[in-house]
Order: sequence, then structure tokens, then C-alpha cells
Amino acid sequence: MLGLAFAKAQSIPVKNSTELFTAIKNSKPGDTIVMADQNWDDVNIKFKAKGTAEQPIVLRSQTPGKVKLTGTSTLRIGGDFLEVHGLWFENGNAGKNNVIRFEADSETPANNSRVTNCAIINVNPDSRDITNYYIAFHGQNNRVDHCSFLGKLNKGPAIAVRLKNSVDNNHRIDHNYFGERLPLGFNGGETIRVGTSTYSKQSSRTIIENNFFERCSGEMEIISIKSANNIVRNNLILESEGTITLRHGDYNLVEGNVIIGNNMPKTGGIRMINKGNIVRNNIMIGIAGDGLRAPLSVMNGIPNAKLNEYDPVIDGVIQNNTVINSSPVALAVGSKKEATVTPANTKFDNNLIYNSNRGLAILAKDDTSGISFSGNKVSTTLIEDYEGVDAVNIKLEAANGIYIPSKESDEVLEGVKTSPKVRVDATGTLRSKLRAGAIVPGNFKPALALSSQAGVSYLKIEELRSMTPDLPTAVIDLPPGDGNLDKAIRSLSGPTIIKLSAGEYFLAKASKVTQDLTIIGAGKDKTFIKVSKKSDKTPQYFLRMDGAKRLKVSGVHIDGAAESEDIKYGITSPSSSSNQLYNIHLENVAFTNFNNTDGGAIFKAYAGTKADTISIKNSTFKDSYRGFNLSYEKDGIGKYNAEHIILFNTSFADISEFAINYTRSGEETGTTGGNLLIDHCVFYRVDDSDKGRIIKVNGLKNVHIKNTVIDNSRATTSIVQLKGSTQKIENSVIYNSGKVKLSSDAQEINLERFNPRWENTDTFKIKEGSDLKGAGTDNKNIGLID
Repeated sequence: MLGLAFAKAQSIPVKNSTELFTAIKNSKPGDTIVMADQNWDDVNIKFKAKGTAEQPIVLRSQTPGKVKLTGTSTLRIGGDFLEVHGLWFENGNAGKNNVIRFEADSETPANNSRVTNCAIINVNPDSRDITNYYIAFHGQNNRVDHCSFLGKLNKGPAIAVRLKNSVDNNHRIDHNYFGERLPLGFNGGETIRVGTSTYSKQSSRTIIENNFFERCSGEMEIISIKSANNIVRNNLILESEGTITLRHGDYNLVEGNVIIGNNMPKTGGIRMINKGNIVRNNIMIGIAGDGLRAPLSVMNGIPNAKLNEYDPVIDGVIQNNTVINSSPVALAVGSKKEATVTPANTKFDNNLIYNSNRGLAILAKDDTSGISFSGNKVSTTLIEDYEGVDAVNIKLEAANGIYIPSKESDEVLEGVKTSPKVRVDATGTLRSKLRAGAIVPGNFKPALALSSQAGVSYLKIEELRSMTPDLPTAVIDLPPGDGNLDKAIRSLSGPTIIKLSAGEYFLAKASKVTQDLTIIGAGKDKTFIKVSKKSDKTPQYFLRMDGAKRLKVSGVHIDGAAESEDIKYGITSPSSSSNQLYNIHLENVAFTNFNNTDGGAIFKAYAGTKADTISIKNSTFKDSYRGFNLSYEKDGIGKYNAEHIILFNTSFADISEFAINYTRSGEETGTTGGNLLIDHCVFYRVDDSDKGRIIKVNGLKNVHIKNTVIDNSRATTSIVQLKGSTQKIENSVIYNSGKVKLSSDAQEINLERFNPRWENTDTFKIKEGSDLKGAGTDNKNIGLID
């Protein structure tokens, strides 16, 4: 019978969707369905069949990587012992659907099935607020291996393991490459998530091993464990702004991972929460994040925590890890009013911490009496005051792209007996002696995380890193005139530089910026952009981001005055939720007469949109209703409209309401929370009202105002309210204006109240003898500089 079954197995070539669906419907154990090498557009495959362990049913490409699924194409797998090989999903839009789902329908999950050597690259819905996954695991005993994933921009992890109706599912995710994922800006940007809060007390038993994560910075949780009894081992994580996070669930094992931050901001290590979790044999190098993003972070918990809250750390084990040239290990962190339960019955044993610079080895944010320390070694450069943590002379050697302790350090790294025992080091070598750290001194074998071959066979990682082609930049020299500038912007076919001469340019229509655009004028006192008198109706805006990643404007004066009513906005974000981050750079520009009081502003960011950076330098904003308005995220879940806003050497004068409203509604610990830097700026007669706020920064993470003057907002009671230890105003002057309100450890440093003594209030040049002269933190003038 076995011989007869094998004899019936077929190789079935298919070249269109009708043939494919028929072949799947009629497939039998042992059959291989071969998709022809071509583009398959808008094909929604339901691979529903039943193979056997001895004879799986295989769906594969004719040649690995030559079957490209585009458009709305998706794949659903349901049944037993099914395999998918060599498919490539590229530049598609699956909407709310998952690209690959291990479930043909609600009654037919996949079991004992595999997706291998497949790629999903730049497949995104229209909006980053839409939730979907590249791969959704259902059923049991399924595997995704040797695949490549890149370019996910919207909400939802790249891979999600679902526990509904599939407890103890024993899935495996291994030898995959996860390429760059840009910061999402709110919760839901994980790369891998196993479980959810609802099912976090249940066991998954998923193994995540030998994968390569590169610049996976969607949110703070790169790998988010929200279930029990999982293993995360021997993965390489490079330059990623986040952590392996044991968010929910107990008795998980994290071992043998190599995490390299290269000192990039917000890079993190491993974060421990919950009960019975083990973190061992991991190597963290150049981790710059602190607190929740520390190389090793152990959190406080909430008593009687709800399923979506933080359970206390109990019976945790942190042993034989190596931390090199990183921020301090952080213990009992995340303390809030309700997070009062410090770690209990937790072991911190045989860890090695080295830093070439002077600093703390361990930073405790709360009581650590529930953590026992033994056998730990730190370099003599580090400050330590824990019994069981000894400063010794550690020598390191370069090996396989990282640093390991040299053989000379063997004796000084002698550790203690631990329970459970750590029988091998991060290279898989048996430990014959008890030694601190992840690698036995002098062992030059590569760590297992550095030696796995991750990703598909048909795309090298170097190719994946450059999947977005570089288009040539066109240069247009445009003379002054009526309607020619907006016509040029509407005709963009790739990255473009438009050079404007001295003179007046009249825009008849609002212009959508669909391609990366640079506009360069002859100077803000020579090149003017105005509303055309030929317009039947005043445009709502001058420029709107609409697909472009970058807009740069310099050397122009943009005037919002119009005959009927003033234009509403100078520049706006995309008008609706978008999955793409954009950047705006303004330098040596002037914006005046944006006086539309029906919600108008010089710049507006719409809800659901996000800039990476908005940079304004050497510019002037004057005689307008509002300045920069990024305040439309009101759902309370921690969204915000820009990652970074930089104001340098710029003035705001005679603005009726705020100069900047850059706020965040709610708080989500998975995000960085927004960053505002104001340096060498002047705010003059801005929001001069009793309830006015010149600068609104409610909910932001980092705010730094320095070398700045706020003057002549006489009626304003509270010109800015700063909250939290990462918000401060420094070396600045307030005159004829209200107060700075501080709370929750916000800082006021060298804040003065003297007359700036302006020579005039058009240029804000100061008179001789002004105390602003040379008083900046950089020894330049406070306020504007040449």
C-alpha cells in the first residue's frame, strides 16, 4: 500500500489561478503543485488539503523567488502536513488581511505545516492604522523558516502567534531575516508577538531561534512574549530600537541571543516581567537605551494585576549574561503609583559587565532586596555596591565580530554554582568550569547566534537592504510667474529640485507633493510665493505631503494673504492616515499672513499621520493665527504626529495662538514619546492671552528649550508647562511674559528675567550691552545668532 501511495504522487504544473485552485482541490498526499515563474497579481490562494507526515502536499515556485505575488495577493493554509516553498510577495496591499495565514477558514487551521524560503517585502495597506500581519500562526506544530521580511509600515507584528483554540501549539520560527522596520509611533509595531494579554496565562511552547533582526524599530518590543513556556534563543539583533520583552506569561527561556546596538540611541536588550522566566547566556554590546530599554531590565509589578497589566517578577533567573560597553543594568524599573511590587526570589548570578568608561554597572530604581546576587563580575571601571558583584580586571579580545573575555581573565571570572545549571556557553561549548559571562574565556568559536544562515536563498541580505531603488534627481530652473510653480509640482515624476529666481511666484491651486521635493529660492527677502489673484477660490493650503518622504524648502518667503480669505495652511501632512513617515526641512524661510481663524495654521498634521523629523532653521514666522499644529491625535493611546521637531535660530512674532502645539494624548510605553528641541529661538507677542500657551508639549517624552527668549506675551499666565524629568528649559530669558510651570521633576536651569534690549523687533538684533550677548551655552548670543 505504501508503494502504491508513492506511485500516485504527482508533480502538477499550474500557470494561472484556475489551474492552481483546481490542483489544490484535487491534491493528494505526496503531490507537488508547481506555480509557473511569473507575476501572479491579486491571487488569493486557499491551500486547503490534507497530507501525511510521510507524504506532505507541497506548493512551490517553479524556481525559488521567480513566483512574485503582487497586488492584493494572500495565502491561506489549512489542513495537515502542507508545505509552501519559494514564493515572493512584493509591493502588494493586502488591506486588513494577513499576507499568510495558517488557517484556511475558522474551522480549518493548519497543523504540522511549513512555510520556507519565502519573502514578504513592502506589502502594506494604505494606512498605518490598519492592523494586519505578514504571517499569522494558528493551529499546532507549524514552522516558518529561511524566509525574509522587510518594509512593514502599518500596525500589527510581522509575525503573530495566535493562541485562541491552539494552546501548546509548538510552533517554530527559525532562520529568518527581519529587515528594517521604521518606528510606528504607537503600540502595535512588534516584529514577533507570541500570544496576547487575553491568553497570556496559557502555554504556547513556540520556539524563536537563529533569526537575524536588523533595525527592527517598530516599537519598544521587538520580540513580545505574551504567553508561557516559549523559547527565544540564538537570535542576532542588530541596531534595533527595542527589546526582547517577556511582557506576559511565565516560565519562558531567553538564551544565547546576541544583541548589538552599536551605541545607537534607544537600542535595548532584554526586559523581564512575570514569573519563572530564565534569561541566560545572552550577549549585549553597545546598548545605549536605559530604564525599560536597558541591556537587562527587570520591572516592578502591579499587585493583583489585570491581564493587560504588569505581573510582578517572581522566581526569575538572570545568569551568565555578558554586557559590554552599554548603559547600566536596570533593576526594579517602571515604578509608577500602582507598580509597587518589587522583584521577589530572583537570582542574578555569574553575569559579566564590562565598560571601558567609568560609570554604574547596575542602577536600581526601587528595592532590590528580593534579588540575590552571586558570582557576578564587573570591570574595574564600573561602580558597584552589591554583595555578590565583584570588580575585577577583565581583558577582552576581538573574536567573530564581537568581544569575548581572554584566556588571561579565566581565573578572575570564577563563578558560583547555580540552579538551574548552565551546562554550555553561547557557542554551544560545554562548560568545564564555573565562569561568569556568556562565553567561556578564550573560547574563539562563534556564538551560535552569529553562525546561522538566515533568510531566503535567492536574495542576499545586502540586496534586501537596498530593495528601494534610488531614482535620479531632476533639476528644474523656474522663472517667476503665475501658476508655473504649482504646475511644476503637479508634474513631478521622481525626486526633484526646483530652483526659483528672485521675484514673485503665484500659486493658483493647492499642490500635493507626491515625490521627494526640494524648493530653493534666492533668499527669503528676494523670492516670494503668494496666492494667485486669478484663483476662483483661495486654496486650502500651499503644499501637502502626499506620498513624498521628504520636502525641503529654503530661501523663500511664503505669504498666506489672499483677496477673499487668507489661505488656511502653509504646509500640511498627508490628509488622512498613512503608513509612511515623512520629513520636512525648512531653512531660511519666512511665513507670514496665515490669518485664517477657522483652525488655520502655518503647518498642520492630520490625525493618523507621522513625520520622522520636522526641522526648522534660520527662519521667521510672523503675523499669523497659529504656528505648528500637531495636536489632532486624541484617542488617548499614546499617538503623536512627529518623532522629532527641531527649531533652531528661528523667530515667531505676532502669532495669535500657540507657536507650537506638539502633544501626545495618552501614554504607551512601547513608543519613544516624541522629541522637541528649541535652541536659539525668539517668541515675541505669541498667544498673548490669559489661558494662552506659547509652547504646548503635553504628554511628550523629551523637551529641551535652551538659549531662547520669550518676550512680550504680557497676558499669558503660563507660557509653557513642562512635566517629567526629561523636560527642561535651560539658559533662557523670559521678559514681560508669564511663568514656566514645572511638575514631576521637570527642570528649570538658569532661567532669567531681564530686558533683552532689541535694536528692532523685525530681525531681533540686540543692542550693544544686551545681557543676551555671548550668554548662550555655546558662548553665542541667547536668542537669534548670525
